[in-house]
Amino acid sequence: MKALQNMERIQVNHEVMLLLLSVYESKGKEFYYDELFSRDSNVYEKKVVLDNAYYFAKIFSFDLTDSRLKLLAKKDLLSKNKEEQFYINIREALTLVQKNPKDFELLVNEISDLAKLLSEQTNPIKYQTYKSEEIAILATKKEKSKKEDLEKLIELFNKQIKTKQYELSQLIANFYVDFLNMKIFSDKNQEIALILLYALLIKHFNVFKYVSFFKNFNDFKTIWKSGLDQANYYWETHYAQTDLLSRVLVDILKKSYEEVDEFSREYAFEKNLNKSDNIENTISKGNEVFTKEDIRKAHPTVSEATIDRTLKRLKDENIIRPLGKGRSSKWIRIVESRNKNKDQQLTLF
Repeated sequence: MKALQNMERIQVNHEVMLLLLSVYESKGKEFYYDELFSRDSNVYEKKVVLDNAYYFAKIFSFDLTDSRLKLLAKKDLLSKNKEEQFYINIREALTLVQKNPKDFELLVNEISDLAKLLSEQTNPIKYQTYKSEEIAILATKKEKSKKEDLEKLIELFNKQIKTKQYELSQLIANFYVDFLNMKIFSDKNQEIALILLYALLIKHFNVFKYVSFFKNFNDFKTIWKSGLDQANYYWETHYAQTDLLSRVLVDILKKSYEEVDEFSREYAFEKNLNKSDNIENTISKGNEVFTKEDIRKAHPTVSEATIDRTLKRLKDENIIRPLGKGRSSKWIRIVESRNKNKDQQLTLF
């Protein structure tokens, strides 16, 4: 608790203050985003869970191939080993967080349940114990569980939030540093800490309902590690240097809001258009050779059935044809589509 106990040490410089103002200005648009994406909220939820699970594994260097990671994230497959089972457990935990972000409460029982979920059919994750300084009968030291320390940490975090003296991302960063250094569990403290950090962020910042936190976090992984090393070095002295970690969180938030703002404009434009025509337009303007995955990435809210139906229609109309068979087969555009011809005529004026 040495970081949260000494929040007075933190000073916010002018540059970070401007970034925070930008983030909270964007946060004010969350009601608009929720209304705009309401029709496809389930689609975004599934996509973000898949991305989160995949990049979480990348952050922690899971010994699994990319294709296996993506397959395990998408489908309910039986694990071949403990590494795969742990990844499946991570996916389940992230799914639960994503489904009901506002319902998450930072409670000991919640964290205990998380540890239990992550340890299913893998190695056990238990609360650490230690000898207390209290002298008991026969001059023996009493063994205490770090579960009690976790209760105190959570109590302090909630108390600091209620004071409204400190910015939220700074409190979350300092909670994260305390949790890691206190070594609450026998195993997987880093993974649990990062999931808790994410759960706290998505509870208060809706942007992560539509944008993958762990995908953006992965881009800052190196600088985050540097900031964490710096914070850990001074933690024992009660002067953990968490400025860099807080700055990274703000940068991730800013980048995420910019991302959702960018695709929300495109989404709003396409919302009332025919989805099949949109796909045809993408094909007509894109590379001559393309894959079904390219279409999925360009139109994440369009159903698989609509994509298949559009590809079949364009094939029947001799606009495209398949190159090979199977899941990874490619397509080639053989004639210009009607949509592209229309666009070309419009550009003349």
